[in-house]
Formats: sequence, structure tokens, C-alpha cells
Amino acid sequence: MKKFVFFLKKRVYFLIISSILLIIVLLGSVIVQLVGIPKFLRISPQQSVRLLVYYPLSFHPLTKKMLKNETGGKVTNKLELKSGQKNSFDVELRLLGAIPVKRLRIEVAKAPQVIPSGQAVGILLSSKGLVVVGHLPVKGIDGKLYYPAKDAGLQLGDLLLAINKEPMNRISEVESFLKNTKHNFHKLELTIKRQQQIKKLYIRPVLTFRDFRTKEKRYRLGLYLEDPAAGVGTMTFYTPDYQGFAGLGHRIGNFAGRRDIPFARGEIVLADICGTKKGCPGQPGEKIGIFSNNALPIGIIEKNCRFGIYGKLLNNKVPRNNLPIDAAYNSEIKTGSAKIYTVINGTKIEEFQVKIIKVFKQRRPGGKGLILKVTDPALLKKTGGIIQGMSGSPIIQNGKFIGAVTHVFVNDPTKGYGVLAEWMLKELKEIVNQSSKAS
Repeated sequence: MKKFVFFLKKRVYFLIISSILLIIVLLGSVIVQLVGIPKFLRISPQQSVRLLVYYPLSFHPLTKKMLKNETGGKVTNKLELKSGQKNSFDVELRLLGAIPVKRLRIEVAKAPQVIPSGQAVGILLSSKGLVVVGHLPVKGIDGKLYYPAKDAGLQLGDLLLAINKEPMNRISEVESFLKNTKHNFHKLELTIKRQQQIKKLYIRPVLTFRDFRTKEKRYRLGLYLEDPAAGVGTMTFYTPDYQGFAGLGHRIGNFAGRRDIPFARGEIVLADICGTKKGCPGQPGEKIGIFSNNALPIGIIEKNCRFGIYGKLLNNKVPRNNLPIDAAYNSEIKTGSAKIYTVINGTKIEEFQVKIIKVFKQRRPGGKGLILKVTDPALLKKTGGIIQGMSGSPIIQNGKFIGAVTHVFVNDPTKGYGVLAEWMLKELKEIVNQSSKAS
């Protein structure tokens, strides 16, 4: 009898432990599946989408006949959408067929059209003036340290436009001005531009020894200045009505070797790629481009964010190289072959083959939406893969614009990241909306 009771207890314990483990496994499966199903899914008309869940979850469409495969209204663990023209509908995820745990809103909408570019552009923080990128201490002839620029109220990102009403567009012009002993350097008037506002500041230059051995003296302002050219990048696309453009695919966050220099507005000009430096593992290559600060701008940069630069084009000055195509929603992007448009010689936009090797399921805007690999023999021979200056090159798959090149893998220049088209279009739309409200 005792043996029987002992055996019975063991069986009971085994069943309890097994049940607990089964519940844990089922709960884990439920959580993983719920995380994998988005709350919102945007698809284009006639796009096919397939979603799959496993027991104890199931789909419960809330709109009858919403699916062309006649599963509307039925319980199913497989949701195959062949969308029509309906604006939106809801699908409920239920636990054990009875308990609602999540609702999926599916929106059917035609994606906007864009004109993919690939044009090489020079990026200017301003067409006039010099950018303040840092302060430095100045040791006066009295041996004391002074901070004239900081004390005058100059901030990083300010544009120095003039000194005593004399325009300053080159660093050499500032140096020449300070060498002119005819000026009264007791106090100088600085004309600066900050956040689109013109301001007047007053600075007291510090007399210091240029050479302590000869006791040669000179005045200093305690400023790090840079020409406003931020480098060469690629325009990604512009809209068919020539009103808006996007480029670069990532924020301009490093200027003149310094990070976090404020930059809210600037200009783009056409650039000429005169050479390339081939990339190799551990050392990314780069495009060598030339452009003039005095060149006529083709666009005004109105926004610098984590998904690139955005703004408005000027007077149809961009060469029209391609026809408008549909942009792809995130749900349409797949692994497989694709192509990019970019310039590696002169101003000619060329097409190169790449392969999308991973697409990340992003439920909210993020910079690294996909991974691509360069497969084109000509591009690999010329550049080794993705190089600096290629950022912003549009990615095309199945005739649709799906995103832009952003960053190269340092240890494998054949691979890089791309930002998804949907996030770039969202940024441009915000600019359009703001302009509409302002007007």
C-alpha cells in the first residue's frame, strides 16, 4: 500500500511539473508570436501578404469578405491577404479562440511616387560665411588665459558673416583682417547668423605673441572656424512636382572633425566625382568629389535628421534622369536581388547590382532597416563595395524604391545598411505639412 501511495505521488508530481512546463512553453510561444505581429500593417493595392501564428493563437477577421481567398470571418492560423481597394480593416488575435490579446489594423493605400536620383551633391551648411566649430583659449602678452569668442557669446554652429561689416567667406580673409594694424582692435563687431536670425555680437581680440622668440605680436579671436562645405553625398530622390528632395540617408553629425555641431539649414550643389579611393576591411573607401562654394544651389536643406537631409529643390535645376516610380512599404521589401543608383565618375548616374540579405521588421522608425551586399563586379573592382559619399544612393527592388544606402560595414566594405523608404517619406511629408501650415 505504501509503495502504491508513493508511486501515485510521483505520478502526481510529474504531471504537475509537466503541466507547469507546458504552460511556460505555451506562454513563451504566445509572447514571441505577439511580438512578431505588428499592431499596424500598411500594404499597397493587390499586394500579397502572408501571416502565420500557431496554437493557442488564431486570427479572427473582424470584417467579412475582406480577403479574396474567402477566409473572412473564419477562425484561422494563417492569414493570406490579397488586398483590394478597401481603405482599412481589422484582424483580432485571440488566445484559445476566445480571449482577444491583440488587434492588427491593416491599411490598404497606394504608395506615393518618387523620382529616384543617385546624383552626387556637395553639401553646404551655408553659401556665405564661416562656421564656428569650437572655442580655444588665448594666452595674452600678460601671460593670462582669455576666451574672447566664448565671452562674446559665440556658439557652436554660428555662421560668421562679417567683421566690422567686412564680409568673411574664407579663413584667409579673417587672418588677413587681423593682420591689418590699421584697425582699432579694442572691440570688433561680428555679424553672425544663428537659427536663421542675423545677430550682432562684440568681441575683444586678445593681443598675443605669435613667436615668443622674436616677440612678434598678433591679435587672436579664440575661434575654430571652418568653410561651410560639409562634404559630398548622394541625393536619394525627389518628388515628381520638383518640390521636395531627400538625400544622404543619415544625419550630418560630424563636421570638420567635431561632433554635434548644430545644423538646421543649408544648401546642396551639383558635385563632380573626380576619383574614388577603394575600400578594404578596416578602412572604408571614399568618393573624391569637387564642387564650388560659389556654385548655384539646386536645393535648400530644411531638415537634418537621423534619416538624412530633406528640403526643397530650386527652379527645376536637377537633371531629370529617371521616371517616377512607386515607393515600397516596409511589408513589400524582401531579401533578394536589387540595384542602386550612384555616381562613381564625373556626373554620370550608373546602375549597379546588389543583394538584400536581411530586412529588419521595424515597427517604429529606425536607421538600420536592411542589410545589402554589393554583387556588381564593376563596382567591386572600382570601389571594393560601399564607400563614403555613396550614402543616400537609392535602392530599387522590383521596380519600386525601397530605401537608401546609409553605412558601410567597416570590416566588410561589400556590405552595408540601408534606411527604409517609408521612414524617409514620412520625414519629407512632415516638411511639406509644415510648409503648408506656414503658407
